[in-house]
Amino acid sequence: MTGNIDFHCPPRVLFGRGRIRELEGLLEPGEESVLVVTDPGLKEHGGAVDAVRRALSDREIILFDRVEANPPFEVVERGRELARKSGADVVIGLGGGSPMDAAKGIAALAVNPGELREYMAGRALEAAPLPVIAVPTTSGTGSEVTPYAVFTDRGQGAKGALAHPGLFPRAALIDPELTWSMPRPVRIDTGLDAISHAIEAFVSLDSSPLSDLYAREGVRLGIEHLPGASGGRKEDMDRMAWAAMLGGVAIAQASTVLLHIMGYPLTVFHGVSHGRANAALLPVFMEFLRRSAESADKAAELDAMFERVGGAEGFVRGLGVSTRLADYGVTAAEIDGFVGKVIVKGDVAITPGDVTAEVIAGLYRSAL
Repeated sequence: MTGNIDFHCPPRVLFGRGRIRELEGLLEPGEESVLVVTDPGLKEHGGAVDAVRRALSDREIILFDRVEANPPFEVVERGRELARKSGADVVIGLGGGSPMDAAKGIAALAVNPGELREYMAGRALEAAPLPVIAVPTTSGTGSEVTPYAVFTDRGQGAKGALAHPGLFPRAALIDPELTWSMPRPVRIDTGLDAISHAIEAFVSLDSSPLSDLYAREGVRLGIEHLPGASGGRKEDMDRMAWAAMLGGVAIAQASTVLLHIMGYPLTVFHGVSHGRANAALLPVFMEFLRRSAESADKAAELDAMFERVGGAEGFVRGLGVSTRLADYGVTAAEIDGFVGKVIVKGDVAITPGDVTAEVIAGLYRSAL
């Protein structure tokens, strides 16, 4: 091995069935007021929220349950106001990627002036965010171990990421039992997101031999266990919770690349779930990797992992997910607009190969 490696992943990870009961031990003395950030569906079904309340029975719980999928700026700013008004000492992100990301944004804005839009545009945070404890109830985003939070600018019709070392959660409490109530489509979509994270971190130009260890294992576990997890097999769902965390660690070091940002317009303009958008584009992305000298060896390694399940496309289709963009309502007339939103993203620069507007447009057209 040659070259320098930087590897920074500070969250403490607690993993295992029933570990939600240990949540209080992650709070520090003086942290009495806890803002729990979640979504209306999770509150309605109650199990995870009730489990948090039981674990923190001696603390003041403030519930913010207005997080939407692909959280827009306005939701984060409403949560910010509640955090300030209640004097929250710590923020718990409870749910999938959207509540965990919203929790990070709220924790940052609660102690910093200005609007989220300013920080998304590059304004530096003046104060360290409130501490965040991430408690995932899905197995996909890996947000519990990353310094990223993805938000939607409805006015501009665009998604983007806020990135800052202070957005790393203090701890990730991963209790697979909290994921068992996921509906089948959510199990599939979030699992495909986890696999996409691991693939993209693996081929990223910012990858290292150390991040590759996490990425390889994330891909391997995802391929092996997502089919069983999609059917509700608990042992496989446990493995997917672990795979999602591994993918999160990998992207915390090497980031996502072209596949993720190409999926964003499908989510913003056609309401395609984040993981499903990635999966729909995975076959054409894999073909792009095979053509690039910078990623050909790793593409071959990925192909070998997918071989026994019919290749990447066969794997995705076997889960009932279409890889044709037309099935999601995408038309050829939209492609130039999509390309304009993708080509400006920083992830382009760490994607192996020559990524031009023409290349991106060609990939979209191939997937139609």
